[in-house]
Amino acid sequence: MGPRSLLSTGIHGSALTNPFARPWVHALIALALAAPAASAQVPATTNAEPDTSYLAGEVEVPALGMTLEQAEHLAVASSPVGRAALAALRSAGGARMTEAGVFDPAILASGKRNSTDSPVSSPFAGSELRERLYSAGLSWLSPIGTSILVSLDQSQSETNAPFTTLPTERQTGAKVNFVQPLLKGFGPVATRGELRARDRELEAAHHRYEAATLDVSADVENAYWRLYASEHNLNAQRIQRQRAALFLRDAQLRGRAGVAGPGAVAAARTLLADQEGLLLQSRLLARDASDELAQSIGISPSAHERIHCTEDPTPPPPLEPLDVVLRRAFAVNPGLHATEQDSAAARARWRAAEWNAWPTLEAFGSYGGAGLAGVSRPIIFGGDTLGTSSDTGFGSAWDQVWSNDFPAWTFGLRLVMPIGWRSDRGERDRQRGLYEQSREVLRARRLKLESDVRSAYREAESAGATLATMRELVAATREQARVASLEYQAGRTTAYDLVDIEAQVARAVLRESQALVDVAHSFTELRRLTQPAPSRTP
Repeated sequence: MGPRSLLSTGIHGSALTNPFARPWVHALIALALAAPAASAQVPATTNAEPDTSYLAGEVEVPALGMTLEQAEHLAVASSPVGRAALAALRSAGGARMTEAGVFDPAILASGKRNSTDSPVSSPFAGSELRERLYSAGLSWLSPIGTSILVSLDQSQSETNAPFTTLPTERQTGAKVNFVQPLLKGFGPVATRGELRARDRELEAAHHRYEAATLDVSADVENAYWRLYASEHNLNAQRIQRQRAALFLRDAQLRGRAGVAGPGAVAAARTLLADQEGLLLQSRLLARDASDELAQSIGISPSAHERIHCTEDPTPPPPLEPLDVVLRRAFAVNPGLHATEQDSAAARARWRAAEWNAWPTLEAFGSYGGAGLAGVSRPIIFGGDTLGTSSDTGFGSAWDQVWSNDFPAWTFGLRLVMPIGWRSDRGERDRQRGLYEQSREVLRARRLKLESDVRSAYREAESAGATLATMRELVAATREQARVASLEYQAGRTTAYDLVDIEAQVARAVLRESQALVDVAHSFTELRRLTQPAPSRTP
């Protein structure tokens, strides 16, 4: 019924003449005339029905369900952090093997043939020389720095010199050479100092690989529960948006029925807009958390699907006393053990440099024997016949060597004294500085470990109570919102009060999600700091 029909049919003449009814009639006429203008100023969208569905038109991205154990197994195989630590371990093993190879015995062997034709100017010289030379040996550097070389030589030479009684000459020889440092380079500390440092560095690489395994597992677990909390918050925010949409629809219906005024509808619309904004933010946070978990695992985040948590968090385990937790952390923490091995490696290098700062004083010598055989012939020189005809092989020559028929030996001392004596002393001071630096790094690592354990322990102590408090807060605010909604429908509260209570529910849900993350993070950090790494063969 329009305003014109109201004037023509809804008002009787007696009402117009009645002085008490005249003000009400004037008010009705003014309201009827103002209704078209007011409706023309309201946007058409204000009367649109809100989407009260759970997803509100959101297209769900396909989700890849994954348990925490599956995520950790994937991370061990493909995480860049773990693979880099494994590569560093292999590199340390190769460096140790290279240094150890210096002390491996080495087999030496050679063989050659010489053929020489030369002009001669003397009737006693030969113009042709044919030689076959063979040698074999074994060299070794002992743990105390002794260099030992055992060599065996065998040669055969043929010449056409006219006055030689042995045109085919077979020679053999055996010799043992040694060089023994007496100052610089003497003893295992000086000789094997670098090898001992490499051993310690290899142990440090093992511990760093274990630490990287724990770090990857902790990072994956933290990212997993962050994703879980983000999904929990997203689901709660979808419900909050749905409740806001239902509240707006109810306010619109109440406004059309004349029960609620335009302020109530505007407040409901404000609440829905605020919840839709929070929902968009929750969607972004959930996708970011999924990408973060994929990055922690070591896989590329997909633009067409996301990771979905299929496992719920378990109740926090009971805590041991703090002093027990600290003792275990100092005993098993692989990061601390790696730093200890680094300090031990620096100490081994410093001790070697300290010993090698002395001048070089070496004892050297050799002992051996020789043998001779071949094809002999008699020659006539000045009317005399020299030599006889015979043919002896290498066996006879080697018998002479082993029988010590022709011994030979040498022995001596060698001193090398640098003027100024700066190079070796400078290296000693440099290694000492590195060792002192490593000790301070170790002390700082111990202090940081203790601080981290205490901080994680305090968080774990309060995490359970915090989570229980937040869940109680969420339950209380939701009950408060339910009661306020009933009171609003009964007219005993305003829309503004209901909007404020719904905002409190949203804040409580967000704090509950953050409490879930804090609980998981505190216990994960405590395990990472105080538990040994699982035994795995690289």
